[in-house]
Amino acid sequence: MAAGCYFSLGDQVTDNIVLAMSDGWQRITVEIMLLLHLITAYPIITNPPAQFFEQMLNIPSDFNWQRCAFRTLSVAFLLFVAETVPSFGAILDLVGASTVTLLTFVFPPYFYMKLADASIGRKEWVERKLPLWERIYCWGLIILGIAGGVCATVIAVNNIFSSSLSVPCYMMGDATNVTISAGGH
Repeated sequence: MAAGCYFSLGDQVTDNIVLAMSDGWQRITVEIMLLLHLITAYPIITNPPAQFFEQMLNIPSDFNWQRCAFRTLSVAFLLFVAETVPSFGAILDLVGASTVTLLTFVFPPYFYMKLADASIGRKEWVERKLPLWERIYCWGLIILGIAGGVCATVIAVNNIFSSSLSVPCYMMGDATNVTISAGGH
């Protein structure tokens, strides 16, 4: 997906691809679709961690004031973090470098080998014995993924700390508070 954007927009591509788009109905449509996605995906994404922490804090699972207060404070905390981080693109780089690398290169071949090894000697499973060349290929992917993930994570962390940290908007005085327009209309 990123290659397609870079191919069509060249060096004008920014962390937020919508900002690189020209004004017009296409950009408005993309912004509306992103808003609809955010409104519908946010509760789905935040519900499992909220339920986990509610259970940890012994908050009853039925509708009550404690649950509303906890979820309100959770959203306020996420808003605080979002307004405090100076560059969201740097955070995306860190998440992509660490977790996406693990989920793409490291975990699939590792768990594939673990499942294949676990199938040996179990009557209820179909036995699957991996040939040596396939095991070497899997370990090569794992080593490549770990090496690339470590390099990319180090670069992402370095970019976070080497970038000029700007003052969050809630700490600016009235004279320095500037509204940044994300839309082009």
